[in-house]
Amino acid sequence: MMIREILPCRNSKQRSRVCLEDGSGFILYNKEIYRYELAEGKELGEDVYERILKEAMIPRARKRAMHLLEEQDRTRSELFDRLKTAGYLPEAIEDALSYVESFHYIDDERYARNYIRYHQDSKSRRRLSQDLKKKGLSDDLIRQAMEEENQTDPREQIRNLLSKKHFDLSSPDDQTRRKEEARACRFLASRGFEMSDIIDQVRDFSEHNLN
Repeated sequence: MMIREILPCRNSKQRSRVCLEDGSGFILYNKEIYRYELAEGKELGEDVYERILKEAMIPRARKRAMHLLEEQDRTRSELFDRLKTAGYLPEAIEDALSYVESFHYIDDERYARNYIRYHQDSKSRRRLSQDLKKKGLSDDLIRQAMEEENQTDPREQIRNLLSKKHFDLSSPDDQTRRKEEARACRFLASRGFEMSDIIDQVRDFSEHNLN
């Protein structure tokens, strides 16, 4: 594979991105680029590629994966994306993922269950599913975790959130009350609740507080 160009990293004077002719690339320290005798327009031999993987990329990717998981729990997909953005080779990324998986440091099923348990009081089932989908989890995994972990009633959730957020739905002034009702509806819609449930519960909540 031909090395198309070597570009300095914007956020580090000590590292550069090695760009290959197929559009892929990876990041190394400048001293490593010198050690492996990499240069623009030069062929990257398989033996050098393997050395870079073994000596630099794999150990560094493992360490970076561990550090990212120390910051917070992540899904496999999230960790993959973070390592890819950091400029690691695909083989190094897969090795790092297998490494942390072997210690159960990443577990998508556990992540889904914990996320649902922690957020189910403030988010609808639909919003929870959307969030987990964005984190790279499969529909089947999300569906199973939701069925086993989420036992909430959306109408009760809405009532609890209305109480918690202290919307002024009892104002005797019709205009003020309507503005608060609209604001409450927007807030609840952002949490993924069905509009029919939102309207019913906001109306009931408002009427109850007026009486």
